[in-house]
Amino acid sequence: MISIPPYEPIYDITADAGIKVWGDDLRQLVCNSILATVNEMVDLSKVEPKDEVILEVESAGFPYLLADILNEILYLFDAKKFVPAVCEVLQLEPEGRYAKLLLKGEKYNPSKHGKKLLLKAATYHRLRMEKENNRYKAEIIFD
Repeated sequence: MISIPPYEPIYDITADAGIKVWGDDLRQLVCNSILATVNEMVDLSKVEPKDEVILEVESAGFPYLLADILNEILYLFDAKKFVPAVCEVLQLEPEGRYAKLLLKGEKYNPSKHGKKLLLKAATYHRLRMEKENNRYKAEIIFD
């Protein structure tokens, strides 16, 4: 069974959605952000890790890398109908300029996975990443 990562939706915004996500380290924060985003769109607990996708993302650095990764996840969902359920960070540069991820999931099936929010893009608006009490926290707003 797929577990839902620790996150909470953000409601005090005019955008479609936002999330606050936590992780014990940057790798866990990235994966938890991906899975929280997916869970805002579909029922993550019903997604099976049948297929694999390798995702490579380059960026200007943290926190932009996180938004760029999530935009790639939204692209995979929208264009390829791929829904990730498991995430493994294969490589993450400390400055946040590059990430390589292994995603396991399956093709989107509305009758199986349901449909929640339609997220179009992770934005840089109010994008934050910080270390708080020995844990990492991110805040991401979507259009």
